[in-house]
Order: sequence, then structure tokens, then C-alpha cells
Amino acid sequence: MASSSLPSSSLSSSAAAVLPSTSSHAIPETAIFVTDTCYVRPWEATDLEASAAASNDPEVARWMRDTFPSPYTLEDGRAWLRIAIPEPGSGQPALHFVIASRDDGAFAGAVGLRPRADVQARTWELGYWVGRRHRGRGLATDAVRGFVRWAFARWAEPELIRIQAEVYEGNAGSAAVLRKTGFVEEGVLRRAVTKNGRVLDLHVWGLLREEVEGQGKGEGGVEVEAR
Repeated sequence: MASSSLPSSSLSSSAAAVLPSTSSHAIPETAIFVTDTCYVRPWEATDLEASAAASNDPEVARWMRDTFPSPYTLEDGRAWLRIAIPEPGSGQPALHFVIASRDDGAFAGAVGLRPRADVQARTWELGYWVGRRHRGRGLATDAVRGFVRWAFARWAEPELIRIQAEVYEGNAGSAAVLRKTGFVEEGVLRRAVTKNGRVLDLHVWGLLREEVEGQGKGEGGVEVEAR
């Protein structure tokens, strides 16, 4: 859903810097990193109402797979939380996270990874979206930039070598986020997607571990440490 759809590297030595707060809002201890505009943290049961309200937007669903419900109800939100929050004691790592506004901690959107399978198991798919109220402020760019650095620090090679994002034809905003955060547009699957009755091209973007390492520490105001 690219608004569509342990450390062995140099990344591990940098720190998930909690930048000096410019507001009275306290950044939670669970935040995996902080930027000038947002922070990213695990999902919580208390996110239900805010996330369901932000998800119930045709403009969000427009760029998602059809498994993303529209209209989006509270029951849909509960079903998602059962996926996004690992069962205690399961040993499963969290792969899905909340993007929260730096100003007030409000729910702003989501970002996550989905490991692919079989011969593509070292490639993980990135998904992200930001709700209508928080668009146009750079949250998606900051969240994606910080998240991919965090992910490459959290999972060492060869477990994670490459992060891929897929963007539907016409989603210029998502393509801009990927370009700004170092992704390379690797190709176009022509007429590969049918969404809302329209046949669309699917643009494939990729980011390699070594490309993130080459950006240096603190890119975009974010330093990352696996936790």
C-alpha cells in the first residue's frame, strides 16, 4: 500500500534521536524514531477510533489494494488491529506502525512492511499512507525516510536486502515521497492493475540496503538505532 498498498551494518551505530521537543507533547517511549514533523510508534488498541475515521476516506482507499475496506468501519479497524498488534508472547516482531503528528501526538497515518515469499524472501514490501488532515506537511516523506533506515538497522542482511514499493499510475504524491527518500523507479508493469473499474500501470520502486547506508547518518533529521 505505498499509499498504493540486527544490525551488522553502519546503520546500527546511529541513535534513534529524540529531537528537542518544540511543543508540550511528550514523545512516547515506544517511538522507534522521531523527526521534525512526526514520530513512528507501534499500534495500540486506543488507535481504533482515530485510525478508522482517517481510513474511511475514498482518497485513501483509491490507492490501496481492494482488501482495504471502503467504506471503512470500526469493525474493519478492529480486524486490522488484530493483524497489526502481535500477540503477547508470540515472538512475532511488529511490522506495522502508526505515524503520529509531532505537534500533538494525533494519529496521522500508517507505515509498515510485508516480507515477500519464496525466491523474493529478501525483498520486503513497504506500505504507507497519511490521512487527509495531515497531508501536505511532509509527514509521509519524513516517516518513510526514517522507517526504511530503521528497518535496515533492525533486520540484518541477508534477512532484508531490498525494500520495494508499488504505486498505481496517477499517484504522483506517493511517487514523490519515494523519490525524495532515495527509492529508484525500477520499472512499470503495464496495465497490471484494475482499480475502481480502471486498468492502470503499476510502477515498481526499490531501495537497497547499501543505498541507505550511503546516505550517511541523520538524513532528513533522523538518526536510527535498532531497538
